[in-house]
Amino acid sequence: MKKSVKMLVALVIIIVVGIGGFAMHQHKEKEKMIAIATSKEAKKVYEEHLKKQDSNAFSETGFVQSYEVDQNSLEYNPMGGLMVSLVINNDKNMIVDFNLIDNGDGTYSSAYYGSSPKFWKTRDSYKQELVDE
Repeated sequence: MKKSVKMLVALVIIIVVGIGGFAMHQHKEKEKMIAIATSKEAKKVYEEHLKKQDSNAFSETGFVQSYEVDQNSLEYNPMGGLMVSLVINNDKNMIVDFNLIDNGDGTYSSAYYGSSPKFWKTRDSYKQELVDE
């Protein structure tokens, strides 16, 4: 009986250590994704795209006032890159998506951009107001 108890305890320890190691690996990967998504080079990609959508972005007259990386949205794309969602103006319904690709020289580009319907409606209304003025 003693031998089976020792085997059971050893098995439980191995399982706990394995789960702990996996959790630590996942945590480190998440930190790495956050570091990439919030880097200066990634911000250049975001801001360049947002300024194409709103030439007055980040000013009093623009419709894009701010953005924040949704850290819960981060995941690696199986085809390459890091998928990132930005929350625009603290509005969870106004989202812009990117697939950040490492250019290999310390810079990033985006393989695609996607936006929520509310982002497009807000952008279109803003542009119409500019035309009407």
